[in-house]
Amino acid sequence: MSVAWKPEPSGKMPDPGALVISCFPSAGLAPTVAGHYILQVLKLPRIGLLVSDDLPPLAVIQGGRVNPPVRAYGNKDLVLILSEFPLPATLINPLAATVLQTAGQIKAGGVLGIEGVVPHPVDSEETGDTPPEEMVWYAGSGTSEALPADYKAAGVRAMGDGVIGGVSGSLLVQGIGASLPVGALLVSATDAGYPDHRAAAKVIEVLDQVLPHVQIDTKPLRTQAEVIEKALRAAVKSREPPAPGLPTTDNLPIYQ
Repeated sequence: MSVAWKPEPSGKMPDPGALVISCFPSAGLAPTVAGHYILQVLKLPRIGLLVSDDLPPLAVIQGGRVNPPVRAYGNKDLVLILSEFPLPATLINPLAATVLQTAGQIKAGGVLGIEGVVPHPVDSEETGDTPPEEMVWYAGSGTSEALPADYKAAGVRAMGDGVIGGVSGSLLVQGIGASLPVGALLVSATDAGYPDHRAAAKVIEVLDQVLPHVQIDTKPLRTQAEVIEKALRAAVKSREPPAPGLPTTDNLPIYQ
């Protein structure tokens, strides 16, 4: 299986030193939500496609424009590779290889995978009404175990032990010994069946501190998270058992 990079005919490629960020769905859909938000706020044009005969036959329609399952957006400082769909396992390594090869060709300053992970409990009794603080870890393919200073200043923790799967894991492995820095940011996210906007906001806030050319207000994302959480709490309360003696749908004739 192979994956090819297909640049847009009218797309302007980034300047040397640009950062390549990959956003594929994982826990809480945090990478995909973050990618879409960055795309919308920075108004990034589509600059290329990642194509393969083995990708699922799906089209993503955005603003009336047809997009393939995996595509790239960018400006002079940033390349954002985005997908809403999990890749077939057999395509992950070829796609990561193409990302690294393309990053080398455009003389990128580095490649960074975004991943959501699930250290947070999702039981409402454990979390209460106050959501837990998001945490972010960094892992890099370089020989040094030290956390880069800019990530440390942004409150990111070094990942000491763990397993990273998906595109980010493949990028890290294939990035061993590469001529450009390859890393991954892992953000704690809920995996309760709905998008975790808080986790997405946390990733963007880290990028905002690490990358001087990325300035994004995440308040709308956190507001959306609050709206979703309030709706979920209301839904949970609406399903609470009725008080003793009150009729239920089990003993009403209309439901017999």
